[in-house]
Amino acid sequence: TMAARPGKKDEMAPSPSPYLVHGALILAQLIFGGGAIVGKLGIDKFNPILFAFIREGCAGPILGVIAFWKDRVLPNPRHIWWFAVTGLFIFANQLCFIVGIKLSNAVVGSAWQPSQAVMVTAIAVALGWEKATFFKIIGILLAFGGACFIVFYGAHIEAGGAELAGNILYFLNCLGTALYVICAKPIFKHYPATSITGWSYIMGSLMMMVACLVANNSPPIYHFICDDCPPGSKWHVPTNAIFALVYWILLTSVGSYLLMTWGNKYADASLVLAYTPLQPATSAILSFLLISAGFKGKLQMPGLNILGVIGIFIGLAFVVYDNRKQEQEARTKYLQVQSVVSDEKGKSEVHVVESLGPPDFDAEEDDELALGPRASEL
Repeated sequence: TMAARPGKKDEMAPSPSPYLVHGALILAQLIFGGGAIVGKLGIDKFNPILFAFIREGCAGPILGVIAFWKDRVLPNPRHIWWFAVTGLFIFANQLCFIVGIKLSNAVVGSAWQPSQAVMVTAIAVALGWEKATFFKIIGILLAFGGACFIVFYGAHIEAGGAELAGNILYFLNCLGTALYVICAKPIFKHYPATSITGWSYIMGSLMMMVACLVANNSPPIYHFICDDCPPGSKWHVPTNAIFALVYWILLTSVGSYLLMTWGNKYADASLVLAYTPLQPATSAILSFLLISAGFKGKLQMPGLNILGVIGIFIGLAFVVYDNRKQEQEARTKYLQVQSVVSDEKGKSEVHVVESLGPPDFDAEEDDELALGPRASEL
């Protein structure tokens, strides 16, 4: 299976327990699932792009400070373009999701998230980074099928309407997340996980500022994404949005992205997103509890479509089983599959079977920015 390359400072550090890695990835998805519902309540009569800009404008510097305090690493000027690429995908992911939950159902937005694993696996297999095993593909397709059942069972999507636009944005949101995971993978050799997250987020926040200025100065765009906003409220932050902003800044942006990027160091790219089926389950349960308690707002009570969670969890079990199996096989091959070849001087050379993974760039290549040409093939 594909093992991520650690940053230079982390090369000698022992790998953490698999249970710790799985726990971090699960917690990140639970926070994301809760964020969909909290965000839906928070952006009522509130400009969603302004919400996203405030979120990233606060989270970016926080993540940057955490990264520098922990790692004492600044980006090589030659790598700024690479952080702009990962920042672009964070920007696209977050912009599309927050506008999507403004236009559509929050549980539907969470139900789209398992498609991230499908996209990551397809890209990773195409690049030769991962093997398309039977259990991995079947598990992801089962999870995706369950999510599709949640999205489309009993749904009434009108062409050109907000519901259709919301689903298109959810697709782009998932694609952005998948590309972020893929594109962050090669630079783990050069930077620790927190630095990758922090600097990518800062770049994304600058892009979100531009998007906010464009939307607020374009009446057609503004009225489409915020048809319930009072006149003259383009830059107004209502009090009902404060809790949602705090949740999204500290938990969703800072907490979840640090957990996901750290987990990306030690797990296959597809496994990082294989736990996304937990998002719709979390969102549906939280919606049910809030509506039952009287905090309905614009939330919708889950219907029979929630039964799609069954397929989601079965698919999740297949993917986790496959990764555990591949991890054990990789350890066995590393220890046993070696060929000792005697050279003409009687010395021995040990050839270890290479594992699949992203391009590995050495220090000399880094000086010449070899990261660029190979990574640009993405």
